[in-house]
Amino acid sequence: MAVGAQVFRSLASLHRAGVPWPQAMASAAGSSMQLQGVQQALQDGVGLSEAMAPVVEPLDLALLRAGEHTGGLDEALDHIAARHDAESMEAGRRKTTLVYPVVLAHVAAVLLALPDLIAGNGLAGLVWTAAALGPVYLILWLTRPRSVAPGSHAHPGTRMPKTNLIMRNAIEEADSRGLTALADCDEGGVPLNETLELVASAGGGGRVAWDVYRAMPRVADGVPLSACWNAIPLEMQEELRTAEEAGELGKSARNLATRLRFGVQMRRQKMASLLPLVVLLVVGGVIAWRVIGFYSNIYGNLPGM
Repeated sequence: MAVGAQVFRSLASLHRAGVPWPQAMASAAGSSMQLQGVQQALQDGVGLSEAMAPVVEPLDLALLRAGEHTGGLDEALDHIAARHDAESMEAGRRKTTLVYPVVLAHVAAVLLALPDLIAGNGLAGLVWTAAALGPVYLILWLTRPRSVAPGSHAHPGTRMPKTNLIMRNAIEEADSRGLTALADCDEGGVPLNETLELVASAGGGGRVAWDVYRAMPRVADGVPLSACWNAIPLEMQEELRTAEEAGELGKSARNLATRLRFGVQMRRQKMASLLPLVVLLVVGGVIAWRVIGFYSNIYGNLPGM
């Protein structure tokens, strides 16, 4: 389970008050078993970002590292808490929007299967249930938000991510995370080699992470990052190259991340607004199919028919 916003907010307040990190973590963690190892690492003299690396999302880790480099860990912790709050609010709004169509689909699934279940034909009942619920859950699965698991530092796969209608949201969300990590680290003065590792982890599954992971050995040999963009769209490549030459890579990466995130949110909201209509059409079609089949059997069994 990811570390919640309240833990980060408490750590920020305790740090401002001058409480040492081991005591601050003990107070903020409460009875959380997850954070006991973090507290022990802090007592052993490990830095905050290194101690929390196994239990926080890679994007949070990038901001923690930036905060350590700038000496602004309290501001970094507040920023992480605010980001988690915003994500929770967005998830809550999305769930609220989906309540009506999902409930409607489940009611229809029960009613459609009920006649066959009463007649003892469970298999037919399951078929009608799947017909009512299958399209709804397929839409929910295709549009679900995806994130990198806490402590995950898996590098991108060997295949370049391809943006298509199904994967577009997931890939652009991953790109947004990677670009945000790049902005946080660049603005925080994190060394470039460490920045690239954090970006690859935070943006796992996206095009930015794919480019950055493959750029690591080239950058280590002195090649500028601007020469290593390949998978991301051309307009993003040009914007990042120009910004790097002007010394504003972090600002450009943050602007691109914001635009990608906004685009994903707009598409997801549009799909959520269309889902009730889709559910009504699907349920109506299945009911019509059921009714037509029922009366066809009746008329087919009448004498002379």
